[in-house]
Amino acid sequence: MLFHPKKQAMADIRTIKIFLSSSEELENDRNAFGNLVRRLDKIYEKRGIRIELFEWEDYDAAYNDRRKQDEYNDQVRASDMFLALFHIKAGKYTIEEFDVATEEFKHTGRAPKSYVYCRDLQEGEKESAELEEFKHRLFDEMGHYWCRYNNKDSMQLHFVMQLQLVENNRMDDLKVQDGNVCLGDTPIARMDNLRFAAGNEDYQRMSQRLAELPEKIEKKRLRIEKYPDDKDLQDELQELLNERNHLQEVFEQQQQFLFDTAKRIAQLQGGIVTDRIRRAMDAFEDGNVRDANIILDEAERDADKNLADYKRSKEITEQKRQNVLSSIDELLLKTTTTMADMSIAIEERIAKTMDLYQQADHLANEVDYDKEKYDKMLFDYAGFLYKYGKYKESERIYLRQIAINEELYGNENTDTATSYCNIGLVYYNKGDYAKALEFCFKALEIREKVLDKEHPDLAESYNNIGGVYYDQGDSAKALEYYFKALEIQEKVLGKEHPDTATSYNNIGTVYDIQGDYTRALEYYFKALEIREKVLDKDHPDTATTYNNIGLVYNNQGDYAKALEYYFKALEIQKKVLGKEHPDTATTYNNIGLVYDSQGDHAKALEYYFKALEIWEKVLGKEHPKTATSYNNIGLVYDNQGDYAKALKYYFKDMKICEKVLGKEHPDTAGSYNNIAASLFYLEDYQNSLDYFTKAIRIFEKKLGANHPNTLSAKESIEIVKAKLGEKKSLLGKLSGWLHM
Repeated sequence: MLFHPKKQAMADIRTIKIFLSSSEELENDRNAFGNLVRRLDKIYEKRGIRIELFEWEDYDAAYNDRRKQDEYNDQVRASDMFLALFHIKAGKYTIEEFDVATEEFKHTGRAPKSYVYCRDLQEGEKESAELEEFKHRLFDEMGHYWCRYNNKDSMQLHFVMQLQLVENNRMDDLKVQDGNVCLGDTPIARMDNLRFAAGNEDYQRMSQRLAELPEKIEKKRLRIEKYPDDKDLQDELQELLNERNHLQEVFEQQQQFLFDTAKRIAQLQGGIVTDRIRRAMDAFEDGNVRDANIILDEAERDADKNLADYKRSKEITEQKRQNVLSSIDELLLKTTTTMADMSIAIEERIAKTMDLYQQADHLANEVDYDKEKYDKMLFDYAGFLYKYGKYKESERIYLRQIAINEELYGNENTDTATSYCNIGLVYYNKGDYAKALEFCFKALEIREKVLDKEHPDLAESYNNIGGVYYDQGDSAKALEYYFKALEIQEKVLGKEHPDTATSYNNIGTVYDIQGDYTRALEYYFKALEIREKVLDKDHPDTATTYNNIGLVYNNQGDYAKALEYYFKALEIQKKVLGKEHPDTATTYNNIGLVYDSQGDHAKALEYYFKALEIWEKVLGKEHPKTATSYNNIGLVYDNQGDYAKALKYYFKDMKICEKVLGKEHPDTAGSYNNIAASLFYLEDYQNSLDYFTKAIRIFEKKLGANHPNTLSAKESIEIVKAKLGEKKSLLGKLSGWLHM
């Protein structure tokens, strides 16, 4: 749901005109660039945008009474983007075209936006005096810094990032996926070919180790086949699997952190940059993210100094204001270099980045900061807070960002819809489903009005709304919106796309809750067919589908079938993820559920404790999944009639829920409900009443008066009140007898 860019209505055809200028020495780069633009034109055409590239080789060479360069200059003025490529030489006509572009931008304040690309020098190469002079003028006099590139991939990535900024002032369609930077599903560049990754020691160390591990794991498996009872070999295999799983997760995070920094730099290029930012850019581009971070260390101190100087001045000068604006740029760049600096512990990186965003926000609030930039800053700030579970802070920043967004774009813009979606997700994670629906519907109303009826963003909105209704217990409404999403995905993405499989899975989940097990299995098997074909039979997502199918059979009472599919899932997870992965723990938990349903409480506890051991070890003792495990163990003891032991685990569950999810979350209310039930059977009716009352208040507030959880708790509380009344009546009689 997060981070989707502003989209154009499909009926609006927009053309982005690009003028490419370079000397003949870069002919290969020009050809590669032309091929890229033609590919992008096909992608963007589906979004209502055409990309038109002006190449002087194709220009009409017929004689007329004008200097041919003057005609080129007219094309420069008419363009949206002007790109100049340099390597060793700086031709006078290329420089003339750059000057024409910058003068036109000063005149219009809109276009063309100018970007300079410089191919890195190889050993023995030297820039011409003309290029050195041009670079000097570019940076020292104009504050403009060029994009460096050393191969086709880095040139393509730089351009696509700038194209995204011209299109919608954001780069949210770009993502890192399977080692590629992709625009949607189209690969643009390999991370390994980008200098900021290829030259980064941490990136290369992890990449090399990940390449070595599969062979080591396979050799260890072959040894175990030969010596299946060797416990040491099994432990060694588990250590390798644990290392691979953890390293893969950290590596994917690091790829994203590096790419986030590259995107931040792209936002700064083409504008005025400080010498400190220029040096940090160069260090990062060479793969030295720690050096970039060190260069930016002084930015925080200077930011406070620049703001104090600005506020003290009786006569505010533009230069002093510009110093504060530059400080904001430096702080925002440091948010990304900090997260990418693996020499700092992750908890410290998160805390430091929060401080940097807060400082940048404070500075922006004190000066006349550009509204569009402020909107983008708050968008990123709130998204960062959301990502790391700071929901209360994220809500506060999103509300401020939405106010700016509405002021800039109105209430019928897709940027505004995206903001509504994002804060809806915050409310959803806080357990405030009414608020989540309110903002999800606001987003949907805009998207239905301004987007094509088959736009993927509409499918996203329908899925989000379906998810909220599902958690509220309104399965009919959930199905309605899940099917709306599915209709778009089947038509636009096809019936064999992973996103389509996700919708099949969602629909199957609702039918399962409704007790329509035949249909639940129908849609789960559709999801399974796609995942086995597109992903792989040993893919973790395939294991997830086996788990879902097992759950249906369990609900049907077909425990043999349920165990068959759970053990299929377990086989994949133990092979691919290992015995100590959270997903493996989920399957242990599900197997425990089957044994509990069969009344085999000893077996149920065996598997529940296996799940608990993993979750406590890998996720910690205060994670929601650990809380789930405590709850399930409590339920087994409850079913055995050991209510004192059940209470022990229910209280553990409750403490985690209260601390991590909050005292107003539906899951916390579920804990109160279970505690109340056990207290009832222990004949502690007053405390039972108190906990049922707490549960009902939350259920009614968050889920509604007619939710099954609310109705069930209300029925229970009436029974408790009756028992409490009987007890008081009996005590009254006893008291009367004692006084006779």
